[in-house]
Amino acid sequence: MRLILASTSPRRIEILKRFNIDFDVISNNIIEEEPLQGEDPVSYAKKLSFLKASNVASRFKNRVVLGVDTIVELDNIIMCKPKDRDEAEHMIKLLSGRIHRVISGFAIIYRDKIINDAVITIVKFRRLEDDEIRDYLDRSNYIDKAGAYAIQEDGAKLIEYIKGCYYNVMGLPIWRIMEVIKFLKIEEEK
Repeated sequence: MRLILASTSPRRIEILKRFNIDFDVISNNIIEEEPLQGEDPVSYAKKLSFLKASNVASRFKNRVVLGVDTIVELDNIIMCKPKDRDEAEHMIKLLSGRIHRVISGFAIIYRDKIINDAVITIVKFRRLEDDEIRDYLDRSNYIDKAGAYAIQEDGAKLIEYIKGCYYNVMGLPIWRIMEVIKFLKIEEEK
């Protein structure tokens, strides 16, 4: 069974390759919408992942399609990708010394089967000085990253600890995706 990844995310592509999953990349046509006032972060991530997967699945009826959306949540505030350096700095300052959640909503669609779920990883940032934050922003690519950091890059220096799936923080909860794909293969063989 060859998967379709409804994303062009280099991080998601890297993870799938690392775990030897056969896949094709098909871009979805979804423009990420801002969360609604008071929208539940888990529901928001799941909603976006479903929109991405269903957009591609509508064009590939007999293929397994995976859509994923990763956000950072602190005190019920949803942090998506920063629009600019000022917003990135604001996000990092909010996260400094605090525990937050990285939530990856995912949707896997195969024919009439839809699995739409989320994986949560707990992350604690070190307490950061303003000069550390400025240095991080000067040297890092924060624009395309939920919460303005990437654990696999310089963002690792910001983190005190994580509880949960490392790959989820990168943007793809691979262990859970592999469980669902295995389940779909069993169902397909019946």
